[in-house]
Amino acid sequence: MELAEAKSALTPTHILESVTRTLRHEVGDLLQTIYSTVAILQERVPQDAKLERRFLSDLRSRAETCKDELDAVHDLVLPVTLKFSHVDLAELAEGLVASANVRYKSLTVEIERSVPLPIEADAQRLNQIGRLLLAGACQSAQHHVLVRTSSGPDPDEVEWSIEDDGHGATPEQLRWLTTPFATTQQALSGLGLALARRIVELHGGRITVANQPGGGFRVSMVLPRRR
Repeated sequence: MELAEAKSALTPTHILESVTRTLRHEVGDLLQTIYSTVAILQERVPQDAKLERRFLSDLRSRAETCKDELDAVHDLVLPVTLKFSHVDLAELAEGLVASANVRYKSLTVEIERSVPLPIEADAQRLNQIGRLLLAGACQSAQHHVLVRTSSGPDPDEVEWSIEDDGHGATPEQLRWLTTPFATTQQALSGLGLALARRIVELHGGRITVANQPGGGFRVSMVLPRRR
């Protein structure tokens, strides 16, 4: 009787949540091993071994991308609780751009920032979606990615946008914004869009996306300054 009740309690939602937690834990341990191994090898490989050092850097970058994707899946499937604090959105975006320039050296990743933009938000979550959206933009871009932070349409809002000079988003990629996991196409960019929408709306904001008339893709997030 107890076994039957236990089986009936395992709904598809419970199973999905359990699998998601397990995957994040197990794959996370593997990725941590990769980080540690790369760090050790980078100390031992000679500085003039440029090919080997570039391979190690690329391996770490791929592992970081995998972790970001895994975290995004986890946060799309499971409940998310925001932890609000005072955040300078312009400074947060500037830090993400600096990291992207180190990671994507073949591109020009620039920021057009305004004066400091203090808001009440979850800094960790904004940093998470910023990394994902920037990674998607950098993978799509041909030469250039531009990040902007500015006052929003309303005095009590701020705006954060990311745009690239690539070929624009495909219909499959755009589907992720409203229907996550409906397709496996454009998974990295799609996960970024889906999670960004969820986090922005939890903040009480809104997100818009559009292909640029002259080519490229733009994501714009409008957030309230206060909770």
